[in-house]
Amino acid sequence: MQLNFAEPVREHHFKLRCFPSSDERQKISNEHIKIFPVHFSNVEKDSFGNLCIYGTANQRHNLFAVNVDGEAEINSDGKIPAAPNKIGLFKYETDLTRAGLSLREFHSNFETMSYMTGYERAIYMMNELYQEYFYTPGVTGIFTSAEEAFSLGRGVCQDYAHILLALCRLERIPCRYVAGMIPGEGATHAWTEIFDAGTWRMIDPTHNKICDDSYIKISSGRDAQDCAINQGVFYGGGSQTQEIKVIVNEILPQS
Repeated sequence: MQLNFAEPVREHHFKLRCFPSSDERQKISNEHIKIFPVHFSNVEKDSFGNLCIYGTANQRHNLFAVNVDGEAEINSDGKIPAAPNKIGLFKYETDLTRAGLSLREFHSNFETMSYMTGYERAIYMMNELYQEYFYTPGVTGIFTSAEEAFSLGRGVCQDYAHILLALCRLERIPCRYVAGMIPGEGATHAWTEIFDAGTWRMIDPTHNKICDDSYIKISSGRDAQDCAINQGVFYGGGSQTQEIKVIVNEILPQS
């Protein structure tokens, strides 16, 4: 990630969520972090269990750059044990996942789902969304809500994830927003996790599929704001631009 400032900044205090953590599904190794410039940095977990890099860059700078690389070994079953005392938080809407008239009308047209588990309902709603919504970059922004994005009829992976979260929360299904990476070269990707029988299960509404072992999770939360890659405060700067580049190469096990 690279931030370019129109004017020099100083006393830059940053918080970065760009570093995958190890869990029952993925094992991270050979990791390296480079930050420029940096005066002090420390790695801690936030309230959602995401690894965060907190730090300061006191000297004047027009450029702030972060590079993270490493290896991820993925368990392909796509299930992550859930902490029961933290499930309730993910049943309720946020500003970005609040269903308005358009989403509620879309939801009302679904067939009866009372016989389905929460996970099965999420899969059903993902399938329905995929038929109605179209991937189109450049028409939404980082603060576009699920209702706004659905009304447009098109958006990107963040919008697909927010819309599915909004639909699941209408059903009171615990669900999380996930930021991560998939093979290839581009930007970060977003998908959802659905609570099912004591575990979180990962599904990708943008591609209408269950996530496989090619998905590397960086962070999760109630919506995209809980997974923001970069947050911070500083003096100066004027306008700024952000560039994010993700490269994931798959290495198959040796036979």
